[in-house]
Amino acid sequence: MTLDDTTLDDTTSVLSIEDVTTKTGKMGAPSDAGVHLQWRDVTYTVTRKASKKPIDASSDADTPNVEVKTILSHISGEAKGGSLLALMGPSGSGKTSLLNALAFRVPRGPGAEITGTVLADGRVVATPGQMARMSAYVEQEDALFALSTVRETLMFAAQLRLGPEVPLEEKKRAVELVIADLGLVAAADTCVGNEVIRGVSGGERKRVAIGMDLLHDPKLIFMDEPTSGLDAFQALNVMTTLKHLAREKGRTVVASVHQPRSSIYALVDQLVLLSGGRLMYAGDGGSRCSAHFASLGAPVPQDFNPADHFLDAISVDFRSPELEATTRARVETLYEGFAAARVERASGTATGTVTVASQGARAERDRATHARSQFWVPFKLLLFRTWREQTRDVATLTIKYAMNTFFCLLFGVVYLRMRRDQISIQDRTGILFFQAMNQAFGSAIGISKIIPQQLKVVSRERAARMYTPLPYFLSTFLVTLPLELAPGIIYGTVLYFMTALREGFSHYLVYIGVMLLENFAGIGLGMCLSASFNSVEMAPQLAPAFVILFLMFSGFFLNENNVPVFLIWLRELSFIRYAFQALCVNEFAGAEFTCDPSATATCIDGDEHLDRLKFDDVKIWENCLILFGMIVGFNALALAIIYYRQPKYLALGSKETTRDAGIEANAAKKAHDGRAGDGLAKR
Repeated sequence: MTLDDTTLDDTTSVLSIEDVTTKTGKMGAPSDAGVHLQWRDVTYTVTRKASKKPIDASSDADTPNVEVKTILSHISGEAKGGSLLALMGPSGSGKTSLLNALAFRVPRGPGAEITGTVLADGRVVATPGQMARMSAYVEQEDALFALSTVRETLMFAAQLRLGPEVPLEEKKRAVELVIADLGLVAAADTCVGNEVIRGVSGGERKRVAIGMDLLHDPKLIFMDEPTSGLDAFQALNVMTTLKHLAREKGRTVVASVHQPRSSIYALVDQLVLLSGGRLMYAGDGGSRCSAHFASLGAPVPQDFNPADHFLDAISVDFRSPELEATTRARVETLYEGFAAARVERASGTATGTVTVASQGARAERDRATHARSQFWVPFKLLLFRTWREQTRDVATLTIKYAMNTFFCLLFGVVYLRMRRDQISIQDRTGILFFQAMNQAFGSAIGISKIIPQQLKVVSRERAARMYTPLPYFLSTFLVTLPLELAPGIIYGTVLYFMTALREGFSHYLVYIGVMLLENFAGIGLGMCLSASFNSVEMAPQLAPAFVILFLMFSGFFLNENNVPVFLIWLRELSFIRYAFQALCVNEFAGAEFTCDPSATATCIDGDEHLDRLKFDDVKIWENCLILFGMIVGFNALALAIIYYRQPKYLALGSKETTRDAGIEANAAKKAHDGRAGDGLAKR
């Protein structure tokens, strides 16, 4: 069997299930029986620099000091159409890695390489794009917007996944059907919720995540530990739902399962057991798997959960050297026993013909790609959802506006109706600096708390190819405008007239404009920090440090001429500096202050004060232009970071071998000599 790898690229389309059944007539499962998924010789390795180079006199001195870690070693198997297949194994066995490999979700990384072949209904799947179009992938963590209801969440996914050519009424019917199929009717109008906001239960939230990926009617579903974090009852409900989707709805479900209870194990049609990245068993579950382990001298004890027994049998015990040696020997015997059995089965099975996806479905693929690439549909949907999530978070908005009101009134009372004398020069400089500082902290830290939570959901939706980063970013920015503009104008106006800053409507407008520009520059900085880290907690922790760093070079604490040469670049990047300078020039340029010789030693006017601050050559319009440029620059940088950090996955290499000949030939010889059973019995 040979494959021409040059024909396999992201533009190659996989035939629909109907096309497979009509054109192949042999390897494709019926259209109502899910996708027949096969994988052959899947190997996943990571090459990295070794911590220490082994001492070997015979080795070449120029040999690279590297080590290769094998995550998956020559894994082959299949998931029959319309079945529920469970990937099981002890922690670190590679079950999630295998699931990601089959779903083409293995992240790109330095030294990572994955080889093998994945076939869907007899046709090679070569790229992540092909697999994404024909399947659904439900992650272990339920990344959902907390303040949207179940129906709103599913409707959002339906409007993007089903495309603009599907009438709205049909999308609504599809959503209601999914709600009914997943048993979410009672919770349809309840907020999804999260760890902080109360909403649906954990099991219901997991089913909502499943429902989002069912709306485009995938015949192949990948699930990463769907029972993780759920109690026994909720876990059983979720697995029962998956069994229903496989048996009644004709979908093939491949799920990694961690420590299933006996009632969950009874739902499994097929089973793949892994240990240390190696295949210990692949085939039917239930009595067939139990019989296989019994044939190797490891029968399931009476009244014992078979899943627990299998995991115990293929696990290595590291509590002592003796236990480790004994359990490793047992695992090796089970591994060799299954390898031998697989060789015997393969010797009597004719090799099927593998075909490469043709151009027959290119028009359908082009239509789907065009629908995904549209900008306006996802932009409108994202704009509405972002607005809904922001405005429904009443607690956050209340705290934010309450704190803004508090500081506004506090500053207003402390600096109430300042006089225009020599003493007020220092007071006016102080209130302007506090305003610039407060605006920077509020905007940068506030946005850095909100965006990371959204990006978790957005990353999952982008991995499913629902939209690109641009409509998300623009919708978020536009929603931020009214939520920041209106309060900024109100609080700025109240404070301006309470403190009796410089009279004149033009000076008032400049003050408000500069404050708003600084606000959005801070928001841009917060967006950059949010886009740079995966951790939700990291950006809010780093934002204050960046703001403080910029405060040091604002021109208030340190005179502009005293900044060290090697730190001038920090001064030039400080958006607080440009805002503070513009506010001071607006307040003091050409201003006169009364002078009482008996109360002060020297009398100065506004221009002399600016000269002392080294702000005498500052032009307001130039600083405003720089702030506007920073707004554009920060946001452009944030968008570029989001694009750069978008999910990137490895495609399976073209290495086409069906099995590790050396290992399995050795296993076959041992089986022929009768060592496998005898070895385990003696131990």
